[in-house]
Order: sequence, then C-alpha cells, then structure tokens
Amino acid sequence: MVGPVSVLLGDQNCRIYLCGTKSDLLEEDRRRRGVDFHDVQDYADEIKAELFETSSKTGQSVDELFQKVAEDYVRFTAFQLMTEEKGGIDLSQRSSPYFYSCCHH
Repeated sequence: MVGPVSVLLGDQNCRIYLCGTKSDLLEEDRRRRGVDFHDVQDYADEIKAELFETSSKTGQSVDELFQKVAEDYVRFTAFQLMTEEKGGIDLSQRSSPYFYSCCHH
C-alpha cells in the first residue's frame, strides 16, 4: 500500500474495509510501498476486515471493493429483516427468500 489506509468504523455489526490506495505507483517502483503487504493483511485478519489495494488512476480493484460493500449490505439487510420479523432465526424454514439470499451465495 502506498497511500493512506481508510477504515470505516461503526457499531459492532459494522463491516470494516481497509483500502490501500495508489497501487498504480507500485507498478513503477515496488520500493514505493509505504506499508508491508503482509503486515496489513495480518492486521486485516486480526480485526476481521476486508482488504483491497486500489488505484483510482487505473481503476484497479475499485469495482471489486464496491461490489463487496454492496454484497455485504444486501446480506446484512436480509439478515436484519429476517431476525426483526420473527424475533430470531428459524432454521427449519429454508424456503424463506430471506434465508436463501442471506445464507447461500
């Protein structure tokens, strides 16, 4: 990662996404890496975060980052709806559209 690392924090149900920017600069010179990738990956694993190295200049991994955020949002929203409606999760009702969208890829 060359640029700043962004961390989006919220309540305990919040997903965390680490985004290292300016990865296009590494194509020119690998020594420009500001943070060791393995150190960042270890940190992301420790805090249960998703890690992306992106470049707004080339578009590298930008689509993947937004796709992951959108997928996580849909999964979390479906899970919330399912638990709020019934006050819990009924695993015996596998035919529920919420169960399918939340728990199957």
